Amino acid sequence: MNGIVQGSSGLVKLTHAEIKRKIAYQKLFGLDELQKYLFRFCKTILTADDSIISHFRLYDLAPSILLYGPPNTGKTTLCYLLFDQIKQEVTNEINFYTVDVGQMLDPALGQSSRNLEQIFQELKNICSDGSSVFLLLDELDAFCMSRSRAQEHDAVRRAMTTLMLELDKLHPSTTSQLLVFGITNVPNLVDTAVVRRFALKQYVDAHLSWDDFKSYLDYLNKPIKYKPNEEELQKLYDIYSNRSFTTGDIKALYKILFVDVMCADISGNLLDRLIELFEKGFSTRDHLSIASEELSND
Repeated sequence: MNGIVQGSSGLVKLTHAEIKRKIAYQKLFGLDELQKYLFRFCKTILTADDSIISHFRLYDLAPSILLYGPPNTGKTTLCYLLFDQIKQEVTNEINFYTVDVGQMLDPALGQSSRNLEQIFQELKNICSDGSSVFLLLDELDAFCMSRSRAQEHDAVRRAMTTLMLELDKLHPSTTSQLLVFGITNVPNLVDTAVVRRFALKQYVDAHLSWDDFKSYLDYLNKPIKYKPNEEELQKLYDIYSNRSFTTGDIKALYKILFVDVMCADISGNLLDRLIELFEKGFSTRDHLSIASEELSND
C-alpha cells in the first residue's frame, strides 16, 4: 500500500499529493448531488459552533458515514474527492488516513483489538493538537462480517467489537475533527450492529441520466477521438439501461476499446465494436445476481 505506515498497528497516512495523483484522471458522473450533500455534512461537522453541536447531541449525530453499494460505483474515489474539496475549501489542517487491514489484524490474542484502539487513540491525539482527520475504513466487510458466520476468526470478532466501541465514542463535542468513512460492497454481510453505529448511511450506485451518460461517454471518447451521433448514443444508452452497468463497468469496456484502437485496425468500426462490448461485456450487477443465486442455493 502506498503512503506512510504509522507503525505496526496498520494505520496509513496518504499525503494530499498522493490523493491528488489518485484523482488526477478520475471524474465521477451521476454522483454530484451526493458529493455536495456529504461535503456540506463534513463542513458542518468541522465548523460547528456550540449551538449546532447541541443539535448534534439531541440526535446522537456522530461524524461517521457508511458508503455502501455494488463494486465499481466510485465509493473510494468519492472519498478522495471529498477530502480534496475539504482540504481546499474548509481547512488545510486536515490529513487523510486509512487502515491496512492485513497489518491491523493479528492472530495474536487480543492484538488486533489493541491495534485498532491504538489507531483511534493516535488519530484523536492528532485532532487534540488542532488538526483534523479524514479516516477511510475501506472494505469494512473484511473484519466486520456478521457474527452469525461461524468460521469467523477470533481476531476478526475482537477487531469488530473494538470498532463498534470506538464508533460509540465518537461525539461531535469531543471528536468533531475526526471524520470516519466506512466503505463496503456487501452491506448484507456486514454485522448489523456495525452498520447501525454509523450516523449516516448512503447508498452509492448512480444510474446515469441521459445527459450524464452523454457527458460520461464524451469524457471517455476523447482519447480515441470518437464522437458518436445522437442515434448512436441512444443505442448505447438503451443497452446500458437494459444491462444496468455501473460506471466502472463502462470504463472497463472503454479500456478494452482503447487497447483495440491501439493494437488493431478498428478505427472505421468503433460503433460496432462498442455495441458488441456493451452487449457482451462484464456487468457487475449481472455477476452479483448470479453470486446471490448461488449463495441462496447453498
